[in-house]
Amino acid sequence: MRRAETTGDIGYNLADFLDHMNLLVQQRATRRKLFGAVGHEPPRIGNAVQDAYLAAVAVHLANTLHLPFPRWADKKCRRLERPWFALPDTWARAWLLRDSPAAFRERNLFTTEDALFRA
Repeated sequence: MRRAETTGDIGYNLADFLDHMNLLVQQRATRRKLFGAVGHEPPRIGNAVQDAYLAAVAVHLANTLHLPFPRWADKKCRRLERPWFALPDTWARAWLLRDSPAAFRERNLFTTEDALFRA
């Protein structure tokens, strides 16, 4: 990923990364190449939610693509101590608790099940 200066940059970089992963899958890239994309730890951003989110993305993709677990994603600095909800409304919490992918829940991140969907 490119260096991100703003939250918007992080979002664009993540979208680019997901598009890159989708392209690798479409091109039937080797498991080694796919793991290379998620297996190398990105620099920490310094925002606990964003650092945990990147780890959750890597683990979710590894699980989905049947790749080895990226060890860097299990570091304490890649997990939140307090829950974070993608939607701030109290009514949405039960929905997010239920629908968040496992890799996100394990890091105390609660988001929609389609958080990584790219058209």
